[in-house]
Amino acid sequence: MQTLALFCIACLLIIATESVQAEKPLPASVDLRPQFEKLGLSPRQQGRRGTCSVFTVTGALEYALAKRRGVRLSVEFLNWAGHKAVNRNADGGFFSELWKGYEVYGICPEADLPYRSEFENALQPPPASLKKAEKLRLPALHLHWIKEWNAKTGLTSDQLTEIKKTLAHKFPVCGGFRWPMRAVWEEGALQMCPAEEVFDGHSVLLVGYRDDPAFPGGGVFIIRNSGGNGSDGFLPYAYAEKYMNDSAYIAPQK
Repeated sequence: MQTLALFCIACLLIIATESVQAEKPLPASVDLRPQFEKLGLSPRQQGRRGTCSVFTVTGALEYALAKRRGVRLSVEFLNWAGHKAVNRNADGGFFSELWKGYEVYGICPEADLPYRSEFENALQPPPASLKKAEKLRLPALHLHWIKEWNAKTGLTSDQLTEIKKTLAHKFPVCGGFRWPMRAVWEEGALQMCPAEEVFDGHSVLLVGYRDDPAFPGGGVFIIRNSGGNGSDGFLPYAYAEKYMNDSAYIAPQK
């Protein structure tokens, strides 16, 4: 009985410790860009194609696999895999479709299937690329949803906090947004706009955040934007709260 009691006390102490750790305040800022650069994962541009979501998911996959593999991954292959897995033939796709493609086919290195300037509906990866992609298909990785797709709502305060927690744990976050028809940037930050001036939509990879009362909502997310000019930008919390359609991250199963 004494042993059991000691065991229970130990369990309670562990639970209490975990509770304290869970309630630890979030840092005021997180920036994963130095880690991306250290891993050789510089920003890439999508050109005139509608493949922002593919670049976003590929970027998250590259980061998740980089420590183990250290190689740039093929946006073109993931685009093909997503189409193949869900029987779709339009360029780009939803995060869920692209993840299904990865689950079925994996992803090959960029050098095996480089990104094209235009969409090729008849594209078929060669057998050697399919074999390499299968080796990079890791069942241990999962797509974890923070907010499933809904173009009629933005983020709740809890969801915004969950994104910040995820970034603080060093996982970049895939984000889909209703986006300005004419995006205005001031000092690198996307400016707010009314609902009648947005379209659905655009995807970017969130790679950090900074609390700052000078921005709407009290801070900004640091974003990697394949639709931009090759430089990273900042997206106010208030913009995400109003216009974020979905958010997810790639990590091992909890």
